Amino acid sequence: MSDVVAAILVAGGSSSRMAGTDKLWADIGGRPLIAYSLGTLAGMEAAGILVVVAPVGRHEELRRLAADGRAELRCVEGGARRQDSVAAGIAAAPEADWYLVHDAARPLVTPEVCQRVLAGAREHGAAVPAVPVADTIKRVDEEGRVLETLGRASLRVVQTPQGFAAALLRRAHAEVTRDVTDDAAQVEALGEPVFVVAGDPRNFKVTTSADLELARAFLASSD
Repeated sequence: MSDVVAAILVAGGSSSRMAGTDKLWADIGGRPLIAYSLGTLAGMEAAGILVVVAPVGRHEELRRLAADGRAELRCVEGGARRQDSVAAGIAAAPEADWYLVHDAARPLVTPEVCQRVLAGAREHGAAVPAVPVADTIKRVDEEGRVLETLGRASLRVVQTPQGFAAALLRRAHAEVTRDVTDDAAQVEALGEPVFVVAGDPRNFKVTTSADLELARAFLASSD
């Protein structure tokens, strides 16, 4: 029975909150930030295909960075929106039975998180890693007035990679075309269940310069 796993690494963001700096290629410990998530996904025993969605001008360097990986590397250009880039990644691996979709701006993802997500997807059809919310969360109106304080017990901070049965993710991208923030939201819009598995607090998204410094500190401490 076929069981082809394709990991899709989304690396086409605008870095709009990094003052024009391409965060994915910022130096961390002598390597570009993207090299860390790329190396983790390329080294996964379960993933036979790694699709990197990135500007064409970066493809040669990406092939060099992933040269020692297990997975077959395929590089494609992305689209205007994140979901368009993911769709390009899906199209580049049409033979996949399972997809793992990861944002390259999360350099500290571990093989263990990837394995938990894939196991959750295989069990339920769709799974995402998440961590409990530690802060108090309040809902406010447009003027900044607090409307309510949300109970933390049922809230989670969702991360990537997100894992899906291939047919389900293809259907979600075909049928849900409105703007969404992640692939799970597209699956949810179909009325299909998405399950949570344990994430990792260190698997945060590098969005600002401060996040970049935090990632450098974490990686330096793990050497």
